[in-house]
Amino acid sequence: MTKNIEAGCHKQAIALTKVSFRYKGADQFALKDLSFSLEAGQCAVITGSVGAGKSTLCHCLNGLIPQVIEGELKGHILVGGRDVSRFKVQTLSREVGLVMQDPEVQIVGRTVAEDVAFGPRNYLVPADVIPGRISDVLTKVGLDGYEHRNTEALSGGEKQRLAIAGILAMETSVLVLDEPASELDPAGKAALYTTLSELKESRGVTLIIVEQKIDDLPDMVDHLFFMENGSLKKHAPSPIPFHDSSKKTNTLFEAKKSSNGPVALKVDHLFFSHTPSRLILNDINLTIRQDDFIALMGHNGAGKTTLAKHLNGLIPCQSSGSVTFYGKEIHNLKSSEMASLVGFVFQNPDHQIFESSVEKEVGLGLFHQGITPAKISYQVDEALALTGLETVKHAHPFTLGKGVRQLIALASIVVMKPKVLIVDEPTTGLDAQGVMRVMEILHNLHSTGTAIVFITHDMALAAQYAQRLVVMEGGKILKSDHF
Repeated sequence: MTKNIEAGCHKQAIALTKVSFRYKGADQFALKDLSFSLEAGQCAVITGSVGAGKSTLCHCLNGLIPQVIEGELKGHILVGGRDVSRFKVQTLSREVGLVMQDPEVQIVGRTVAEDVAFGPRNYLVPADVIPGRISDVLTKVGLDGYEHRNTEALSGGEKQRLAIAGILAMETSVLVLDEPASELDPAGKAALYTTLSELKESRGVTLIIVEQKIDDLPDMVDHLFFMENGSLKKHAPSPIPFHDSSKKTNTLFEAKKSSNGPVALKVDHLFFSHTPSRLILNDINLTIRQDDFIALMGHNGAGKTTLAKHLNGLIPCQSSGSVTFYGKEIHNLKSSEMASLVGFVFQNPDHQIFESSVEKEVGLGLFHQGITPAKISYQVDEALALTGLETVKHAHPFTLGKGVRQLIALASIVVMKPKVLIVDEPTTGLDAQGVMRVMEILHNLHSTGTAIVFITHDMALAAQYAQRLVVMEGGKILKSDHF
């Protein structure tokens, strides 16, 4: 294994020596004989394929492994000179801040301000200091003015910003960030890296960042590591070449056709708000045709997910506005009907996973429709083959990585064969091959007659696959044009 770090005058912030870890009940080790170190004030970026062990490594650095997450840990892990196996997580969290891959598991406050204050209050930061910290970190993550917002009403990107703010407010000397920009818009990602760079320079904060998109690594990166099958390899701080699928996929879309099929969904003068003082959707008008492939884009909090959830009745229309499916009001259709008409894949796959095996999860919707067991089995196998999940058919979904759970959530909707499929940021946190797989699934579905609406922050991906671009800002549609 690689041992890094050139000679320097700073104290060692992180040191791993021959670290291996195997989850309880697992046959294989998730981490294999890792050895590396970072000096205080250095920044390391870790990249690699889904399931390589990146999140497992992050959980080792603040004591979640081995203290909370059960399994077999070998080797030694020192953070700030402390052995993570000998100090409580509560003690280590004063030194190490961890931003987890799923921001929702870190949000505990009812309002944004309450959530940011939670950590400092628990560590007895003086009461008169906390309001200033709240204001400072919310400005840094682009949530200034959000202090009194209900955390449940935030968008996915806003929740990710809040999770980061809560950790920044702790003012730890080490920050471990597991894909912290995966749900951020481009401006949010740029602002985050600016903030991290400032913390590194002004306070000497040590940074470990898990990141999939490394084409434009910031100058603050000192070390770049690539993880594969639980092992760690060091690279120079420059982009790592992944499998290039652009040549293949570009040929699929050399000539994009304008959509002119029948109107599947129609949104007329739609308004929506959680409170009278703030409109989330402001007079939305949109037509979605049966042969459409639409990329829905916009900044975090623009209203994209809220609009998408109206398209299949997950959020009912308020007093004004309407959504119709082939001329029928959405609210007049039964929920059991909607599942096979307009499918919705959530931004967080865990919001729609309930069963104890992949096979049961994918077939759950069909079961509730009263489909015969034989037909369910056939359609489930078909969906598993389409999404490449055959080998995990009998596995429990929550023993699998988030990227795989995203595919499970997609398969559970695809199996219903909806006429319109809405997917909310389906490539978040996926490696290059995972992104290619998801987008080719969507392309294949579109080519066989399914209308596609996918929410994304990736303009290159939108331009490559979509036929139409719909851009939202401040609850309004600013642009709706064909590419």
